[in-house]
Order: sequence, then structure tokens, then C-alpha cells
Amino acid sequence: MYSVSPRDTERYHLRLLLLHAPGGCSFEELKTVDNEICQTFMDAAKRRGLRCDGTEHERCIVEAVIFQMPSQLRTLFCVMLLHCNPSNPIDLWNLFKTNMPDNFMRHFDAKTTEAMVFYDIEAMLAEQGRSFSDFGIPIPSVFCPLQSKSINKEEELRFGQKMYETLNEAQCLEVAKILGAYHRRSATTASCFFIDGAGGTGKTYLYNTLCHLFRGQGVSVLTVAWTRIAANLLSEGRTVHSRFKLPVPLLETSTSSIRPNTKKADTIGKADVVIWDEAPMDPSYALKAADILLRDIMNISVPFGGKIMVLGGDFRQVLPVVRFANRSQLVAASLKSS
Repeated sequence: MYSVSPRDTERYHLRLLLLHAPGGCSFEELKTVDNEICQTFMDAAKRRGLRCDGTEHERCIVEAVIFQMPSQLRTLFCVMLLHCNPSNPIDLWNLFKTNMPDNFMRHFDAKTTEAMVFYDIEAMLAEQGRSFSDFGIPIPSVFCPLQSKSINKEEELRFGQKMYETLNEAQCLEVAKILGAYHRRSATTASCFFIDGAGGTGKTYLYNTLCHLFRGQGVSVLTVAWTRIAANLLSEGRTVHSRFKLPVPLLETSTSSIRPNTKKADTIGKADVVIWDEAPMDPSYALKAADILLRDIMNISVPFGGKIMVLGGDFRQVLPVVRFANRSQLVAASLKSS
């Protein structure tokens, strides 16, 4: 069953009528109430009593709880507060706040978990210039705003140096080049590197060495890979789609859904270095979409927003997957053509 956002007023009320008005065989019949044709689906829903008691928001969340992830429920609740004007936001919050935690519950007690859900939604509301206080929802008794993971610089640096001592000569040379480029960086220039190596030659080990060395110096690093398996091997790795919010399917004209001045954009903007594994598997337009996003976030017309880009992979392995493509089309879609 397809869901419809309450912001899409007519389609939302059409869905209400389809669910609760039996026997309708046409749009006109759905709009007909007591032998009178209403002008809109919303009017018909009101006259049928599907909206008058204010429970439509409750029904919406009850349905969403069945098939949406907790993070999606938090986003839905935020959208509902911003755009749907629920009659009693406090009751909605008290009714569904226990359905909105996910990984928070693994490490914290119930009160702390509730507070973390509160501040996660509060951050989304703040992006739109609103706050929970605007809707009469009180601040939790436990103060624990979501913050980025604290990093033990000494431990990171010690671990990075220990890994560095085990690198071979070629790996040490690449690490030195990349660290040097960071210390020589400027806001108007970009530094891009490519780590080429066959499978099993230590590319992932080199990436993680760089991560620990950079973080030990207080440098923010993002690590991404094209597949989830490769991302799991990186320190705090994410897939390219997840980190940069690229659409599926990814087309030549696709762009990221992240907008400047949002929480996700702020996380990316604070990063000084991006390490990107499995780059040869990426279609060239994935790199293009990331480039556009980074330029927008940093507000400068420099490749990748002036960040240190460390790409790597093996062109001997899988190239971008393009259905029914011939050799020239595969080459055109590859990183070499970006």
C-alpha cells in the first residue's frame, strides 16, 4: 500500500476516502456525500467525518509504525508538526515517542533515549526555524542533545602511528603525500589523489591508517565506499549513497537531496578529508553529483569544495554496472570519463 504525505492535501484525502468510503467506483462517486457532489476530496472527507475529530494524524502514525523505520517516523512527526497543524501535538508525542528510537535504545536507558529522540526532532525543526516549544511540547528532564562522537585524539594518533610503522615503502610514500597536501591546503585549491592497487595489496589498511592519523590531529574525515561490504571495512565508513544522499536509480542528471544549512550538510561541510574506496565501480556521474554537493555546501567554485579527496580502487575488478551496455558505453560511464 502506497503512503501519501499529508502535505499533498488532495491525494491524502483521496486516500482517506478510498480506505473508508466503500463502494466508490469513480472520483465523482468518492466526492458524493448525501447525494451532493463536493468540490474537493478534502471537503468530501470532512463531510464523511474522516477529519473532524483530528484523529487522522494518529491514524497516519499508527500505519507508519508498521512499515517505516524509527528514523523515518521521526521525520514524519517533524513534517506533521510543521505542515499539518495537529490539534493536540502533546498527545501525539506522548503516544508515539516510544516508537521513534532505534539504535539509541541499545546503549541508553528509557529517559535518555526519549531525550535523544526529542533533540533529534528538535534539530530538524530548527532547520525550519521552529522548535518543540512552539507546539507546547516540554523539554525532557534529561539533557542530552545529540552530538558528534567524541574522539580521543591521543588514542587515534597512537593507533595511527602504530599502523604507519607497518606500512611498506610505497604506502608510506602515499601517506606522506596526502598528509603533506593537507598541511599545504588552501581554500581556493583542491587536492585529489588516487590509490591504485590490486585486491589484497593493502588499500583499505592504508585508508584506515590515514583516518587514524588525521583524527589524531583533530582533522575531520569522511570515509565512503560504493558497496556496504567495503564501507564496513573502513573506519566509520558509509556507502556513497548514504553519505551523500544520492538517489536510486542514479542517472546522469541526478543530484543529492542534501541542501545547504541542514544538519547533514553541516556534517559534510566540517570534513576536511574525504576517503572514497571502490571509486572505479562508481559511475562517473556519482562523482559529479558529489562534486556539485560539496561546492554548494562550501559555497566555492573549486573541485569538491576544496576538500582533500582520496579515491582508490582497482580498475582490474568490477566497472560500473550499466545494463546492456557495450564496451564504449561502459568506458563512458567509468571514472576515467569524469
